[in-house]
Amino acid sequence: MLDNLLPFIVFVIAMTGTPGPGNLTMMAIGQSTGFVSAIPFLIGTGVGCILLDTAIACGLGQVIISSPAFATLLRIVGLLYILYLAGKIFRLQLTANSVEKHFSFFEGFLIHPLSPKSWTMAIVAFSQFMEPTQALLPQIIVFVACFLGGLLVFHSSWCAAGALIPKLINSRRILFCINCIMVTMMVGATGYAMFV
Repeated sequence: MLDNLLPFIVFVIAMTGTPGPGNLTMMAIGQSTGFVSAIPFLIGTGVGCILLDTAIACGLGQVIISSPAFATLLRIVGLLYILYLAGKIFRLQLTANSVEKHFSFFEGFLIHPLSPKSWTMAIVAFSQFMEPTQALLPQIIVFVACFLGGLLVFHSSWCAAGALIPKLINSRRILFCINCIMVTMMVGATGYAMFV
């Protein structure tokens, strides 16, 4: 895999840095609750990423490829979960004194295992960049570490950008409109990933 390391890192940056369900959710959460309160959710996304990427590297991707029914079920459950998160973010904007003013580790943990984009990108990366004639364990470590690094850098950046929005804009009405746009993009990105 060392021969493929530079193209793999470019692939990871492109996949983890671009708008998708994870990054858009982090931005919306940052805008709704702030960066610090999003840290448990962020840590959960990292642990979920490790679990998903390790499982795919160990062969779970073959189950998805060989079972269209399972893939469809995963897409539907993933969309329902994003709708749940979108609803929670939306409710936070409507209730200023909400006791639900945070997102949990477990909510973050589920986002990547239930995201069609995360599954697709991990399966494509593993099938394109892993070298079957080389030892599997070192490749899995590099594979998981690179995706985790990209995820933490870009999820943090998107969340920080979201948290900056209320500091730049004082109007509650404009913030509400921005929040609605982000929530719509979260759901739209997930819906789009269902059919790609």
